[in-house]
Amino acid sequence: MNEVEFKQALLDEGYGEGERLDCEPNMSNELHTHEFSAFAMVMRGEFTVVRENETVTHRPGDICRVPAGTMHAEQTGAEGATLFIGKK
Repeated sequence: MNEVEFKQALLDEGYGEGERLDCEPNMSNELHTHEFSAFAMVMRGEFTVVRENETVTHRPGDICRVPAGTMHAEQTGAEGATLFIGKK
């Protein structure tokens, strides 16, 4: 999926226009939840989502979803990461 297609998918699925999010290198946070659902596309770097039974590393062009209330943690690689993310 390219950036134009992703931005249209955000609109089509009710996430609004979304926003750019720059993440620091080697960022890692604790398991947590959000009150919103997130739909993101990696623009640069590596972004890893850790769930109870799954760890998935996303690279440029990959998309990921984290439904509201899902226990997860997030990590970036040595370059950090840039995401384009929508929340609802």
